[in-house]
This record gives sequence, C-alpha cells and structure tokens, in this order.
Amino acid sequence: MRTLNGITYLSSHVFDKGVAHGFLTRKGGVSAPPYESLNFGEREADKRDNLAENRKRVLAAFGAASLFTINQVHGSGVFCLGPDAPLAPPEADAIITAEEGAAIGILTADCLPVLLFDPVNRAVSAVHAGWRGTALGVTLNAVREMGKAFGTKPRDLKAAIGPSIGPCCYSVGENVYEEFRTQGRSLDSFISLDDGLRLDLGAENISQLLSLGVDQRNISGSAPCTACSADFFSYRRDQGRTGRQLSFIMLRVRDWAAGR
Repeated sequence: MRTLNGITYLSSHVFDKGVAHGFLTRKGGVSAPPYESLNFGEREADKRDNLAENRKRVLAAFGAASLFTINQVHGSGVFCLGPDAPLAPPEADAIITAEEGAAIGILTADCLPVLLFDPVNRAVSAVHAGWRGTALGVTLNAVREMGKAFGTKPRDLKAAIGPSIGPCCYSVGENVYEEFRTQGRSLDSFISLDDGLRLDLGAENISQLLSLGVDQRNISGSAPCTACSADFFSYRRDQGRTGRQLSFIMLRVRDWAAGR
C-alpha cells in the first residue's frame, strides 16, 4: 500500500506514468463511524459535507480536475464520457473515456473494481463487477465498447483487478451458479466446499479478459479480500452498515506525462 497526502491506496505495476490511478482504502477522509473515514457512498447516511471533503482531498492528492462516477445498478451497461459530462450520473456499471485530466471511478464495498488502460489509443475504463455484472459480462462489454469508441485492441490493454470480497469469504447460493450457467459463463470460478459454494470474482473477470485476447502479462490480479481486511469497506462483513471506497483511473495530460 502507498500513502499520498494522508490517503492510503493500492496501485498496479502494469500501468505507466500516462495514467494516474488508485484503488483507495477507507483511510484518509473525514467521515464518522460507521463510514470512517474516506467514504464516497452517497446512498448512505453520511453527511454531504463529509463526502464533499473526501472528494476534495482525493482530487487534490492525485492532481485531478474532476471526478466522474455513475449510478451503479449491477448490470452490464457502459457509459462513454465525452467532453461534456451529464448533469446527473447515468445508470451504468462501467465508464470509458479518452478525455485527459478527467478521473473516472466506481464505488465498491465487496464488488470487484477493474481498471483498464489502452496506452496505444490513450483510453481508460473503470468497471464495477459484482456477481450480477460479472455474469452479464460487464468487463467484456467495457473492452468491446472501448474498441468501438477508440479503436482499442485487447492485445494492447493493460488491466488491474482491485480489492473485492474473496472466495475465502464469498459464499453464494445456487441462484448465482445458475445465473452464470444461463449466461454461458465459465463455472471454473466456483469452489464447492462443505458449507456450500464460494465465488472468485477476480478469477472470473481475469478469465473473461483472457478470452478476449488480453495478455496475461498485462493483467495484475493480486489484491486483498475486502471482508478480511479492516482497511476496506465490506457490505457483507459489516452487515450493510458501511461506506464505499473509490477506485479511479485518469489519463494524465500528455505534456505532464512527457515531463514537459
């Protein structure tokens, strides 16, 4: 983990200086329990002033002029952010953009964050992949939409898989297994134990990226379990009374990235 201006976060070695990014922990903000401290979840009962201050701190720490998030609905929709951001966050579970200096992010508290970077066409994506979105192929859709909008080729992509609830803690029901089967997804990410089924969200999303042709060497996938670590918000561990951590990525302005 790294700390920048009091904000603790994880980063990936697969990304170069052309992007700023981070899988933020819950440390470094001003929110009070049970949302302490770097909460970004606007659907919770946290004070708006706290949320505004948390956002302000992150923008300042990482040199971002703005941060754009979406209204996540556990689906597979992908929103393309252009020069003009909409007034109200659209419903989607992935964002893609080629706008420099515009941070895009998703919020999680056990679901899987996936960050994507195309260094050839200079485009990025932030993906929210819970079990429903993973079954529906939200990460696959994000890659395909980057191809349509920016000419992204999977072989050029770099991908980072962030902290989520791991198979050590993620018990799921037969309904989840059936949904994956119905959607034609691989069932290899399910683990059958004496106490029932477990699901490895990270393994499944990596498998989906590989199926498109993303190079294994360009994927980083080692991240902590949010339910095991007190550094992260966890909906399951905290029985719903918890905040949301931010995962974001931003194309740096080219003059900055070139050192000029």
